Amino acid sequence: MAIYGPKVRSVGTSAYPLTANGSHNFKRDYFVHAGSSGDVRGTYQDLKFTSTGSGETLRLRGIAAAASGATGGTINALHATGQVASGGTVSGSLNAVRATLEVAGTTPTPGGKLAALRLDSNIVTGATMGANDAYISVGTNGTTKLTNLFCFDDAIANDALIATHTEQTNTHSIQIRVNGATYYIPIHATSTGRGTGG
Repeated sequence: MAIYGPKVRSVGTSAYPLTANGSHNFKRDYFVHAGSSGDVRGTYQDLKFTSTGSGETLRLRGIAAAASGATGGTINALHATGQVASGGTVSGSLNAVRATLEVAGTTPTPGGKLAALRLDSNIVTGATMGANDAYISVGTNGTTKLTNLFCFDDAIANDALIATHTEQTNTHSIQIRVNGATYYIPIHATSTGRGTGG
């Protein structure tokens, strides 16, 4: 491994980590963007892969290492909040999490399996999972609830992603949980009767 430039920063070790015994923020930064235009980023990191290796630009792990972890709370490896502060409004868009898949070049054929958002599970053999375990969990913390699960932009609505179906038999379904009960979303097994949109 070749490292050039300033020494790599590290705080604590796996054997001797910094330890808190109560509520604490190990690191917190405060920034303000007071300009009427221009994009500002609190942290911007590029990790360029110039050979066949792989890795992550940012890797976060929230580890529950004791019995009954997060009693009365949650453990999150990543908690992103997009807030409209009291008295504030948004003219454009505000996102708690934005995932962008980008392919550069001229008429490229990138290959591989690309996704703007990837959801994985890594569960040992023999584990007993709970009825409410899921790849995606949706809930409401405030008193006002959202009424849409998805919102599609006009650019893709009624197009290749969303199209009408006629004379279709649903032979498959996706299992979901709603308030502790199991339901099923029917899906089409084939593209028979699928319109092209437009």
